Amino acid sequence: MPYPPWVMEHKKKGMYVNKINESTYRIYRAHSERIKGTGKVRRVVDEYIGTITEKGGLVPTQPKIKGEVRTVRYGGYAILWWFCRTQIEGVLKRLGEDGPAVAASALLHALYGDDSPLLYGCDWTGVAHPGVALPLQGPLASEARRVARGLLSTLGSALGEDAAAALEASAFICRVWVNGRWVMASMPEPCRALAQRHGFCWEG
Repeated sequence: MPYPPWVMEHKKKGMYVNKINESTYRIYRAHSERIKGTGKVRRVVDEYIGTITEKGGLVPTQPKIKGEVRTVRYGGYAILWWFCRTQIEGVLKRLGEDGPAVAASALLHALYGDDSPLLYGCDWTGVAHPGVALPLQGPLASEARRVARGLLSTLGSALGEDAAAALEASAFICRVWVNGRWVMASMPEPCRALAQRHGFCWEG
């Protein structure tokens, strides 16, 4: 059957439409399969794309969210890893089994001035270095604070007077665990502009 032009402009190869009424159609992606033991073919829906109306055009369907949704701050870890990767990897190599704990504590101290379990659980540091018990005590705590000072010094040398602004902006760069995978949340334009000015990437 012929479809109106305002429907056909959204219909691509492998897509099919069903008419609901004169002004509404549903569009989906599908493939054909032969029914075993017969000469018949059935259409199997792979993806429901959305609804098409003459006035509103294509209105995509909203994806279903399954399971846990979790948000963590990502920007601080990203910018320190970008500029201080050699230092962080050095800590991990030099301290052996204590390396992940000291690196995680140092990252959190550089970003927040503390290494509490709450900060660890709400920051990408906890994802990158899992299984760490914080806060650290004794010599390891002292070493983590020393490393944190080194990270901030490196960041300051790289970004100059924008270092403080970058750390502030980093709090608004997040990753979200949704439908079984990590995705980047929408990035504020000032954060994007800051990265372009200094040639680094928040999404590394």
